[in-house]
Amino acid sequence: MERNRITSVALLVTAFALVACSESPVAPITAPDDVATAKPASAAAGSYAISFLKETSTGLAPATDAEPVGTFLVLKSEVRDAAGNLATSGTVKYEYCVSKGNPAPAAVCDGGGGSWRRLLSMNIDPVGQLAGYGSCSTPQAIGFRFTFSGRSSGIASATSEARDFTWVAAG
Repeated sequence: MERNRITSVALLVTAFALVACSESPVAPITAPDDVATAKPASAAAGSYAISFLKETSTGLAPATDAEPVGTFLVLKSEVRDAAGNLATSGTVKYEYCVSKGNPAPAAVCDGGGGSWRRLLSMNIDPVGQLAGYGSCSTPQAIGFRFTFSGRSSGIASATSEARDFTWVAAG
């Protein structure tokens, strides 16, 4: 079942591939929300990690921080409470760094030379959120991060550390 889901996700991602790092986001890739959630009294600190997946001929696979030009990038957010349990409610807002109208590395935005632009927002599910970004036709690095809004999850709202993904010349 999981392999079929991954293959279906990869097909959906492929159908909406972006060309040359355009700014049109694709639809979020999510699993059904079939987990009941309780409303805790207060929010505690959690952990917030962004990671990268890439499309392969057999579905999605973990990506390094640098992949060849043309690699289709999928962003994954993972929010956990202090005990290590995945968040089951709340929202994530994916962002990427932009400077002078062009995607840029995270250090540019963190240093004040650019701004974070919203890619898309979605409700969280217990699997972790997947969002297709696209691919680039030229070598470049782009910074990504997400902001978690926990509201009733019991996990404090926060922003993940920014992370760069670099498309490198195929060699």
